[in-house]
Amino acid sequence: MAKDPKPALKPFEPEWLERSLDRYYTVGLLFMLVLIVAFPLYKLSEPNLRKDAKAEQQANYVVYGAELYKNTCAQCHGEKAAGGGSAPTLNSKEFLGATSDGQMQSIIGVGVPGSDMSAWNMDFGGALTSEQIRELVTYIRSFEPTAPSIPDWRKGAKAAG
Repeated sequence: MAKDPKPALKPFEPEWLERSLDRYYTVGLLFMLVLIVAFPLYKLSEPNLRKDAKAEQQANYVVYGAELYKNTCAQCHGEKAAGGGSAPTLNSKEFLGATSDGQMQSIIGVGVPGSDMSAWNMDFGGALTSEQIRELVTYIRSFEPTAPSIPDWRKGAKAAG
């Protein structure tokens, strides 16, 4: 007597579900391929985006710094930092070449003991935030390309001519 063959088992998942899962796998694979292509393309454009953002920020800082300078610094350091008073001339090759941005921020923020230069940073009793001081420094630094040589800049001398 021959044994009865085992009855065929029904598939575990219905056919419509398998087709649906295949669709999701295909969509997921395509999405992954899009990301694999998109990330290197983004990486190529990123340096330009950062450079453009930095240039825009610098330009804005110069504008904001100019307004702050006019309202807080000009009466002692002269219009456009050109000197003429008892305070140092900030628009000089000698000053700009010898002073880093960090030093300028410290001088403005903390002041100079024993002089008329008081602290301007709010942390030291002044009226300006650290961001505003960075704007001032950026404005003062913007003079560097055309700054005249003023060897006597510490005494507030103006450029000759």
